[in-house]
Amino acid sequence: MPLITRTPLAWKNLTHDWRRLAVAVAGIGFAVLLMFTQVGFQNALFDSQVKLIDDLEGDVFLVSRAKYTLAAEKRFPIELINQARACPGVLDAFPLYSELTLSRLKNLQQGSSRKAYPIRSIGFHLEDQILRSPEIKAQLPKLRASNTALIDVRSKPENFDFPLEDPQALAAAPAELADRRVTLVGTFDMGADFAHDGNLVMSAENFANYFPQRQAFGDPLAVVDLGIVRVQGGADADAVRDTIDQIVDDQVFVFTRSQFRNQEIKFWDDSTPIGIVFNAGKIIGFVVGMVICYQVIYSDIADHMPEFATLKAMGYSAGYFLRLIVAEALLLSIIGYVPGLAVSAALYGVLADATGLLLRMTPQSMALVLGLTIAMCIASGLLAVRKLLAADPASLF
Repeated sequence: MPLITRTPLAWKNLTHDWRRLAVAVAGIGFAVLLMFTQVGFQNALFDSQVKLIDDLEGDVFLVSRAKYTLAAEKRFPIELINQARACPGVLDAFPLYSELTLSRLKNLQQGSSRKAYPIRSIGFHLEDQILRSPEIKAQLPKLRASNTALIDVRSKPENFDFPLEDPQALAAAPAELADRRVTLVGTFDMGADFAHDGNLVMSAENFANYFPQRQAFGDPLAVVDLGIVRVQGGADADAVRDTIDQIVDDQVFVFTRSQFRNQEIKFWDDSTPIGIVFNAGKIIGFVVGMVICYQVIYSDIADHMPEFATLKAMGYSAGYFLRLIVAEALLLSIIGYVPGLAVSAALYGVLADATGLLLRMTPQSMALVLGLTIAMCIASGLLAVRKLLAADPASLF
């Protein structure tokens, strides 16, 4: 018996006119690029906002009840850190200091008339195990000197155009922080976010010298922006969190790391228009791609209507045509997704360098956009095939 092979009709329909296919791929690739851009910026929004939380060596965190987001400068007394330190299951507790309103950095290389730009300054006691960054840990001895700080390499370059790749030139660059001279003795990598154009790290002692106004009377380190608690080995972080929550004053929320991250993400997603804008962008990209894909498949069906009518007259069922168009739409989605992915990955790199945001091509975002692309093309195919299913073969000859 001779071997009978099936003709890949869906593939033949797509590739019989390479110019039309190229236009279709370009259109779908553009829709993929739109969706990747929106997904990338939305993920960058969330990842950048919680980057500081991810970089902290803590299991439980104390946050002022008035602090609705990390960018809000709401503080609590350091005595609550001491109360948390005394709780069962706690290995140690540390204060973290942060300042934005008073923290303005000026590059004096072009003269004292140069504008000072706001930058987040982060201070901590150097003996405290707070930050995970190996770069910062390796440079802690440098921060023991007066008026020194490390600067984030991802700080907005148009505002903070220091020679970040040359440590000697960076240390020699004249700069002012809060109208006082500062020496930038090194760099680290944290990233900007939608509230901060950059970051500085310094010792708590230097932090107090630059921002004495934090406390109207007394010690500027007496008020804390964040309490960081490390639990003992084998202790359950949730149980320790509950214990601390019962003991400390009701001025603070007590969060585990996951609760703290979710709280921050929820604020930016639900309480700001940014999350809505990015979701709208994804929908627009989906609709644009759907319209393009619909036009391609509809035109293909219209051009080959006599051939399809012949197949219908030969007894091919509606199910066959549905499978054919779905296969064609699936092929179109895969072919269009690949160049869209490649261009998006390149664009992510350019935008990450330009903005300092954490724009990363993650497997989750790749899978999400691929799923949206397949759904977009299949939905377009099902809309376009209605004309073929409703056609009477007798009227087409």
